[in-house]
Amino acid sequence: MQADRRPTVTDEVIAINDDLEINYGVFKNDFTFRRPANSWRLWPMLGFVPPRLNATIAEMYQAGVAWTLCEHVSICINGSADYVFEGPDGPIIQTWTPGCHNVENGGGYLPAGEFTRHFHDDFTLCCVVQKLKRTPGVQYRFEVLTEPRVLTQAALFIHYATGPRQRQTDFNPTPGYAVDLAPGDIAIICSIR
Repeated sequence: MQADRRPTVTDEVIAINDDLEINYGVFKNDFTFRRPANSWRLWPMLGFVPPRLNATIAEMYQAGVAWTLCEHVSICINGSADYVFEGPDGPIIQTWTPGCHNVENGGGYLPAGEFTRHFHDDFTLCCVVQKLKRTPGVQYRFEVLTEPRVLTQAALFIHYATGPRQRQTDFNPTPGYAVDLAPGDIAIICSIR
């Protein structure tokens, strides 16, 4: 059961700018953590767009789980966790494994209602997190890449969540920058809206 409010064994924080940071958290094995409804309310929300392409989120949305959309990224990079949502017909369980993430439509989907997670095998998340005090008027757009790509537009940064460059960030990549990813590698692209 939930014995305390810190579900992680280790946390590593990488500063990005005055508004964003990247957190790598390894979660306690066999620990269940409850997230209350609207626990993201301190972060500004993006205009909601129903998820369609990200199967991890779209499947739960179609099952009746309510979501919000904000400037956030969560990517499972190790282990697994059972996410338990309350659907219209009762609890729905979804298991997150490496590669599962919450990004589509330029932001990260987060459950609107209460949900729990039960962690296994050193479940590890790489998250882009908003700081509470932010630059007025700036909005960020996120994309998760799992295949190589050459940028056609400038970005604020590219962060390598897995692979040989894990935990490295390239700032201000310009058009023509090659995001070199092998199978299983994951990168996060952030740009200004």
